[in-house]
Parts: sequence; structure tokens; C-alpha cells
Amino acid sequence: MADTFEEVEKLYYKLHYTNFTEKQNERNAKIRHTERNRSTEDLLASKKTCPEESIYQLGTLESHASPKELFQIATEFMDEFHERFGKHVHILDWALHLDEGTPHIHERHVFDCENKYGEIAPQQEKALEALGFELPKPDKPLGRYNNRKITFDAACRTMLFEIAKRHGLELDEVPEYGGRAYLEKQDYIMAKQKEQLAQQEKAVQEQTAQLENLKQENEKAHHQQVRRTTYQSLALLSNDKKIQKQEKQLSELSQKIEDTENLLDEISAVVYDKAVAVVSENAVNDVLKASTEQVDIYLDWLKEPGRTASKETLDYTTYQITTLRKNIIAAVNRITARLTTVLIKPEIKKPAIEQIKENTRPSVLQKLQQRQEEINQREQTRTKPKKRSHGMEL
Repeated sequence: MADTFEEVEKLYYKLHYTNFTEKQNERNAKIRHTERNRSTEDLLASKKTCPEESIYQLGTLESHASPKELFQIATEFMDEFHERFGKHVHILDWALHLDEGTPHIHERHVFDCENKYGEIAPQQEKALEALGFELPKPDKPLGRYNNRKITFDAACRTMLFEIAKRHGLELDEVPEYGGRAYLEKQDYIMAKQKEQLAQQEKAVQEQTAQLENLKQENEKAHHQQVRRTTYQSLALLSNDKKIQKQEKQLSELSQKIEDTENLLDEISAVVYDKAVAVVSENAVNDVLKASTEQVDIYLDWLKEPGRTASKETLDYTTYQITTLRKNIIAAVNRITARLTTVLIKPEIKKPAIEQIKENTRPSVLQKLQQRQEEINQREQTRTKPKKRSHGMEL
């Protein structure tokens, strides 16, 4: 149950327009424009779909109808209003005000009709068109000064005048559009405003003086804050430049370290490969020398002239020893090849290279440092100012 006019209107919109908002939101979702979604409360707040308010006032501050007469006339008017227009124009709430000098009534109503989807939606022009109202100038396009609301307001004024006449009241039938000459409370409002202007002017003068004082204080504080902020900004800028310089130096140093590490990797790998080749070559030479020297001694001995064995025996023995010599050389080469294969395996090669790097690093870093010192020395010599002689040559 609603207790206030605001709650009444919220409830009415929820009961009558929820179906429209939900269906429209579904259509918005299908075309991927959910930002257009609205609730019944959004309709109530929108200028295009909110209730329209009318103020009924008979007379002026000096001469006006009594509250009872106004109530009777307004009641009959709203009954006839509902009977003639109630299918598409719905009075939501109204109240009689007696606290502002001239009795008047605030009334709020909403226009609605079916849209092209068969849903009841708040829409003023379509509702009036459904009620049969025509444009004031049918041959002109719809616009601000040519719409069915103008025709509707004229019909409402005529209906109000006829009811007032039945109660013995004569009204000015040439009002300004919207009924401002007889519906609004301008006379009373202007009188109240005149009474308040003096007080407001005095209050404004006092506030102006206070504002001026505050302005001066704020300007002083602002200047101080600007100076502090400027100093802090300069300090931050200086620190930022130092940080940038340090970051650049750190980046260059990191690049140098990375280059040095890469160089050490390359040197260590080359050194290891050379060492393996040298070891393999030396091993071949040493083993072959040790293995073939004794065989060569026997061959030389067999070839001496004092041997008493037959020629066939000597030739056969020489052939066998020569073959043995070849087999020894082949065996040594195979052993050396296997040794090389073992030495280049990652599990053996990698630790060996790391050890070479560790042993080589101090020497390389020392060379790099020495080279940097030489460069610095040349830079100092290049930038050192030359001494000028101020003497006089004779």
C-alpha cells in the first residue's frame, strides 16, 4: 500500500509499464544495445515519460474562488476528464493546497497507449492521437508550436470553463498558453519574493564580504602552496635525472658484464676443444711411438744378413710382424677417437668449460680493467688544458 504521491506513482508505473520495459530490454539485448535498457523508475524520472503536472487555481490573490468551490469544480472536472480521456490519460494523484494565500490544486497525470508491439507504454503524442486529437495546423509538420498537446490543453480549458459557469463563476477565457494567467500562483509568488528580496540582498552582501576574505586567505595559501610545489617539483626532477643517469650506467655495466660472460663462454669452449685435440694428438703420437719402436726393432733384426732361417720363414715372419704393426696403429687410432668422443660429451665438457671459465675470469677481468684505465688515462690527457706561456720571447 502506497502512503505518498511518489510511492503511488512508482507503484502505478511498475504495475502498468513493467511488461513494456522488460520486452524492450529484451529487444535491446538482441541488437546488442543493452546500454539503452530502462526500468519503470527510469521512465518515471525521464522528462519525456514522467507524469505531467497541472495546477488549478480560480482567481488571483485578491479575488478567488473559495476552497469548497474549487474542490467541487475540480472534482467534476476530473470525473469528466476521466470519462472522456481516461483510456489514454490517467490521473495518478492530486491535492488541494491552502497554505499559499490562493487555494489551488496540484494534479499529476500520465499519457500512454499501445506501441507497435502491442505493449502499453507512456507516450504523450501517440496517446493524444489515439484519442482523436488533431494538430492545430494539420497542414504543417509536427513541432514545438504545432502538436496535439496544444489541442488537448484547449479542450481541457473549455471543459473547465463550462463546469465553472455551471457553478456561477465567470473566467477569463483568453489565457496565456498553459493557463498561466489563471492556473499558476504568480501574484502570490511575486509578493512573497518581494518580502524576501531585502533579506536575501543583505545576506548576499554579508556572504560576499566573507567570500572576499576567504578569497584573499585562499590566494595567500595558494601562492605558498605553489612555491612549495614548485620547489618539490624541481627537487623531484633533479632526483629523476640522477636516477635516469644511474639507470643508464647500470644498464651499460650490465651489458659489459653480459658481453664479458659471453666472451668467456666462447673462449672457454675454444680452449677446451683445442685441449681435447692436443691431448688426442699427443696421446696418438706417444702410444704409437712406444708401440711401434719395439716392432720396428724386430723387423730390422729379421732383415739382418746373419739370419739362418729360410727365406720363406723370414718372409712369413716379416709379413706377420708388419701386419701386427698396422693393427697396433689402427687400435691406437680407435682408442684415441673414443677418447675424443668421451671428452666432448656434455656431462664431461660442460663442467670442464665452467672450470676453465673460473680459472680464466680473473685474468680477463684484469685485462678489461687495465684496458679501461688506459682509456681513462688517454681521456684525461686529451681534456687536460694546455699551459699557456705569458712570457715574452726575446
